[in-house]
Amino acid sequence: MPAAENQKPRGRKPALIGLFLILSLIFLPLVSAGEYDYEINAYGVYFEVIDQNSIRETVEIDLTPYTNLSQYVIYTAYPVENASAVLDLGNRVEKINVTVREVLGGTNAVYMTFPTLREGQSARIGLTFTTRGMISENGGNEQFTYYIKFSQPVGVFHMQLLVPRGYAILSPIIPSPDRVESSTDRLLLEWKRSNVRPGDEFYFIVGFSGEITVPKPPSPWLYVGIFLAGLLIGGGSVYGYILYRERKREEELTHLRSDEERILALLREGPVLQSELAQKLGVSKAKVSIILREMEEKGLITRTKEGRTYRVFLKE
Repeated sequence: MPAAENQKPRGRKPALIGLFLILSLIFLPLVSAGEYDYEINAYGVYFEVIDQNSIRETVEIDLTPYTNLSQYVIYTAYPVENASAVLDLGNRVEKINVTVREVLGGTNAVYMTFPTLREGQSARIGLTFTTRGMISENGGNEQFTYYIKFSQPVGVFHMQLLVPRGYAILSPIIPSPDRVESSTDRLLLEWKRSNVRPGDEFYFIVGFSGEITVPKPPSPWLYVGIFLAGLLIGGGSVYGYILYRERKREEELTHLRSDEERILALLREGPVLQSELAQKLGVSKAKVSIILREMEEKGLITRTKEGRTYRVFLKE
């Protein structure tokens, strides 16, 4: 098509040229839309920490189908309990039938069946359930871990983590949140990404410490005082700020490497089942799955299917 458009017509009648352009305008959008069954305008994931073991997760998907659509499926490496969902059509809300099934590798598939959406009919799917395994113990503290990878474009990806009163957030937070908001009963961390492409993946790590007393919303002068104190501690110069950024980056890399190094040390003694690694490391199976996937992409290890789990080998 582009080559033909860049060439000048030779001896063709204007009517044929006009017909060609009309057909191009008709069929080109169909080719682009045909790559996926629907367009994801926005994808939001909201986590609310209930206690040290449980999290309430809400997933909201704003989509527009290119063809008739009556089912949507999401996959998660974590348990799914007390799941419920609704379909918001703008002028009314329909109940969604939710079915959870375990598939290979310990992954749970959440099937959501709803009244058929017609081509071009936008709607919002809202799924809520309780899950476990995202919070694990790390060095005497609690650590929240979440990983997501998209297989098609998303207009806006939005993620929130609500931490209740009684927890202190540790540094570093990976990645740094776009917004932090505190109140008397909770702390909100928020991340937002636009124009997500197929294959884009996001890895979130947030550490918690012991109990704290959450004060009333501070005045702007408190932030000024904290800022001035930070300047004094850091030397009150741009050089101090650069050192802080470099040290923070080193802490993030060390944090990610530590788990990998422990796994490599175990694998040097011989192949290990993925389920056994979770027990030996004292972390959740979901976190081990995330770490192994990254190590496999780096070429450090290989995995072979063995029953309902994987056997992990050190790559030579």
